[in-house]
Amino acid sequence: MKILSYVAFVAWAFAFANTILNLLLLRRPRVARLAGGPFVSIIVPARNEERAIERTVRALLAQEYSQFEVIAIDDRSADATGAILERIASEDPRLIVIHGEEPPAGWLGKPWALHQGSRRGRGEMLLFVDADVHYEPQTLRTAVEDIEATGDAMVFLFTHFVMRGFWENAIMPSVPMTPFAFPIWLGQHLPLTYLGVGGGTGNLIRRAVYDDVRGHEALRDAVIDDVGLAHHVRRSGYRTGLVRTERLVSVRMYHGLREILRGFTKNMFAVLGRSYFAAAATVVLLLAVHLMPYALALRGDRIALATIALILATRVIFFAALRYPIWNALLLHPFGAAAWIWITLRSTWITGVRGRLPWRGRTYDAASTRFGAQR
Repeated sequence: MKILSYVAFVAWAFAFANTILNLLLLRRPRVARLAGGPFVSIIVPARNEERAIERTVRALLAQEYSQFEVIAIDDRSADATGAILERIASEDPRLIVIHGEEPPAGWLGKPWALHQGSRRGRGEMLLFVDADVHYEPQTLRTAVEDIEATGDAMVFLFTHFVMRGFWENAIMPSVPMTPFAFPIWLGQHLPLTYLGVGGGTGNLIRRAVYDDVRGHEALRDAVIDDVGLAHHVRRSGYRTGLVRTERLVSVRMYHGLREILRGFTKNMFAVLGRSYFAAAATVVLLLAVHLMPYALALRGDRIALATIALILATRVIFFAALRYPIWNALLLHPFGAAAWIWITLRSTWITGVRGRLPWRGRTYDAASTRFGAQR
């Protein structure tokens, strides 16, 4: 037990230090001065997104940047997504609607939709955005200014997560917190693949780079194509960056516990490389580093008490910087950790043992999918 106490303390000391460094050193938006610039194709895949698609697309069309188009791919939705997009397109010719086809053999639905959109796009740059993300009017101009100033091949737009209710507040903070627990600030200086960060809230990439690395064709069976794109671009010898746009970009990724479980069940085992050993190690790590300090603290273990102090300090600093509620930082960590253990076990059982990957009305053979790009 003593050894586990020290392991947890060292892990959280590492996370605390990196959280501070990331908050201090990761790029913030420059003062955007561009009125025009390179033409950008904003590509939005949408399958059964009637809840959010109108707000997302209208915010994109309201960008304070003159050179862009929005390409929305209605990925064979069974709800009103297609009709909403067609109505908006009839009002604004900058919106192009593609009614997608079923993915060919070997393709997952979302990479196929993004591939279709990229083929249609005319932009010198491509911006891939999920259908539930909201952009403030200056976001695109800020992103273009950042990538032009830095010379990066791709830049990821870091977001603010909107959370409602107990389980969203307990589980979802781990999504932005986890990368901040690692030295992603070094990604601005070192070419290591896994220091690259991407996401569905906004991957802005130069068209020439996208074509050179075969774009989403190389990610056709990727469960998490957005992070996979950043890794793939870096592996191909290009530099990627991250800009902290959490005051410009927001997303409510999942609504309630059921959606959270479904979404991360799809992703978690793939993130772990479809490895049962990695899944077991993750469960042990979550128990030892996130939950055991609380149990040992009840017995008066001083190392465990120090570890809890580090947990709370890390969360309070991160939550304050990103405008998340402090009560969440102080109270909900054990509940979130327990939920992630359940998610890991559930994902391992459904997508690993049973070999099924259900998502958005489709069910794939999980064994034929992967985390990122094909090598």
